[in-house]
Formats: sequence, structure tokens, C-alpha cells
Amino acid sequence: MEYNNKKILESNKKLIIKKLFNDVSKKYDLMNDIMSFRLHRVWKRDLIKKVKKEKEKIILDLAGGTGDISISLAGHLKESMIFLYDLSLKMINYGRMNKKIHKDNLFFINGSADQLAFRDNSIDLITLAFGLRNFSNKEKCIKECRRVLKYGKRIYVLEFSPSVNELLAPIYKYYSLKILPFIGEKIANNKEAYKYLTDSINEFPHNQELENIFTKNGFFCYNRIKYFGGIAYLNVFSKV
Repeated sequence: MEYNNKKILESNKKLIIKKLFNDVSKKYDLMNDIMSFRLHRVWKRDLIKKVKKEKEKIILDLAGGTGDISISLAGHLKESMIFLYDLSLKMINYGRMNKKIHKDNLFFINGSADQLAFRDNSIDLITLAFGLRNFSNKEKCIKECRRVLKYGKRIYVLEFSPSVNELLAPIYKYYSLKILPFIGEKIANNKEAYKYLTDSINEFPHNQELENIFTKNGFFCYNRIKYFGGIAYLNVFSKV
């Protein structure tokens, strides 16, 4: 993969991704709507609905971006502490300034997923929506999630997937490879950013491979939900 004519390697990916999301922070929510035909909002609401039922006390919204999930959780779970954690300070600040946040139980942390600023076994639940594919070292970040998560507790991983229904696959491929970068250029003035986002989806592990990675690092697959023909999946893993 490349971004702005720079080949993305594990050694430089964190800095490149940080710049990318800083660059698109003001248009990110709009572009998510375009990328998913606004379906990401439906999928996030389903995730939030499931997390609300857990009624956990300390929740980490990892790669929380502009705060769609953490803001909603903080409003519904008033007795819980919600931590929005993201590498891009501009994404965090855009969410804080534009979403009228007045939640005493919502806290913001600018940091990297491979060095989480929490003690071992201190988090009750983790949400990770549309972020895992952007991590420079996915296994290291998964290990960090396991380190901070309490035993038996869960991580909810919502992500676009290459495991698309055969009927939808050709249409989705054409849209993501040809149309999406064009729209990204016109709306966000950043064709390269949305070409990267498309590439990152296509290179993301398929479900069984993803499950194998989590299993190898101390989790088991508790549940998996397919959305809209496999364009996205919610994978729920429990720490063992």
C-alpha cells in the first residue's frame, strides 16, 4: 500500500496513518457516510446496543476517532467511565468541538494502540470500530488489548471486510476501487487517503484468519455478526 507516493511499511505506518487522519479529520464522518451509504451508523448503533446491555464500568473506545461510539455510550451508561483513545489529536479535537460534548464520564486520550496507557487487567470492555486495519502492528495492538482487558471480558471489533457476498463483490470492488477515491478527491480533497482506506479494506484478514490471530493471542471468538452481505462484520472476542 502507498499514501502520497510513500510505500507504507510497518516501520513508518504509524506516522503516515497519523498524518492521514489528521488531514481528513474534518471530512471523516462525511466520508464514512459515503463509503458505507450511511450504513456505518446502523452498524455502530447495533454495536452500541449490544455494549449497553453489558453495563460494564470501564470502557475503552479504541481508535475512537471523532467519538460516534464513545459519546453515545457516555450518554447511555452514566455510571460508567468511557475512554476515547485515538492516535490522531485532530480527530479527537474535531469531535470535541463539533459534537457538543458535555459528558462528565467521557475522557479523551491521544495515544497509540500499541502502548495503551492503562494498567494490566483494568478495562471491562473494549470497542474497536473501523480501526484495526489501520494499526501498524495488529498483533502487538491485540496483545495490548489483552493486557489491559480483564479476564473473561470482551472486545467488540467492527470492521469493513474483504469477505463480501459473491453477488455483491464485483459491485463493491468497482465502487471501492474506482468511485470512492474519486469522491474522496472531490469532497475531502484527498484522493490518496481514500485510496489507502480502500486498499486497507482489501488487505484486511478474512474472518477465519482474523479469528486465528485473536485466538493465538489469548482470545476466543464469542460471536460474529455479518452486515449487508459481508461488507462489514462485528467480531466479538473474549479474553481467556
